[in-house]
Amino acid sequence: MIYKIAIFITLMMALLPTYAEITKNLNVTASPWTPFVSRDLPENGLAVSIAMTALQKAGYEPTFALEQWPKDLEETRLGRYDVIASLWFTEERAKELVFSQPMIENRVKLMVRSDSEILIPDLKELKGYRVGVVEDYAYTQGAYSDLKVDFVKTSSVEESLQRLLAGEIDIAVVDETVAVYVLNSKIPGGIKQIRFIENPVSTRGLRIAVSRQRTDAEQIVSDFNAALQRMKDDGSYLDILHQFRVSP
Repeated sequence: MIYKIAIFITLMMALLPTYAEITKNLNVTASPWTPFVSRDLPENGLAVSIAMTALQKAGYEPTFALEQWPKDLEETRLGRYDVIASLWFTEERAKELVFSQPMIENRVKLMVRSDSEILIPDLKELKGYRVGVVEDYAYTQGAYSDLKVDFVKTSSVEESLQRLLAGEIDIAVVDETVAVYVLNSKIPGGIKQIRFIENPVSTRGLRIAVSRQRTDAEQIVSDFNAALQRMKDDGSYLDILHQFRVSP
């Protein structure tokens, strides 16, 4: 009798959809990257605010937990988190994650002191300068791959900017939005002492990514993309940008 019951339960379980397929609950994570992700900002930062709002509008029930980089990426790849709320696309990452349309455009630029005569119209002219870049950030990939530049590693964008102002480096490689936020919030008067080299080194879209461990990953991303577009159409997306003092 017990054997027959066990067989019946096994057959019934095989006919049921998996938990990942039926649940609307989503465990969302991201690592600190002010102003995109920060426990010190409203709604855990700009990117998290957009991601969570769009997921809610798409009919999901997301909960957020902050993790350190790269633990947030690894845990999402393994399916311990369903969604990472702030990530750049790469072909390698796409093997284990399904990426959304971009939420925000990241413009990576070079910064110099305002009294500097450095122009750098061509990246090949970086050789010979002290160039500060945050360690483990992807800023120096792509356009820099063939350049023989001695980068000065820093622990944060704030440190890069402080060292630039102190004359310890000549150029800082930074995300424009992050740099403006840091200058306005943490370095009094700094915004007047530093200028951007006009043309971006690179432009990348900041996205959410859903673990392929979720069998409904493609559907979640499709729902998210549709909700994000509705937010752009009805003005609620722009309202979030304005809340964080960020230009579209």
